Amino acid sequence: MAFNVDNVVRSAVVLVVGLPLTLSVTNLANTTSQLAASGLTPATKVQNNVKEELAEPCLRYMLSKADSKLERAAKNDIDTVFGGEVDYANTCKWAL
Repeated sequence: MAFNVDNVVRSAVVLVVGLPLTLSVTNLANTTSQLAASGLTPATKVQNNVKEELAEPCLRYMLSKADSKLERAAKNDIDTVFGGEVDYANTCKWAL
């Protein structure tokens, strides 16, 4: 078996040029897949913020007795989040 310097140099050049390129493409693919998996679109961020604001009022609404002072206060708090009256039951199902 003969020692061929040309093959060794060629392999080293391919390694030096190809490795950083391969690593950068792999890193880009990982970053892209992480962003896609997180699902943090602007719409999702807004939905999460609204759901966070509705958590306490919706719990109070869902757990209160019908036509009670607590239910009315919870409805008022839910109205405040949206700026008007909504379908409370479906809104709270969505939020919770």
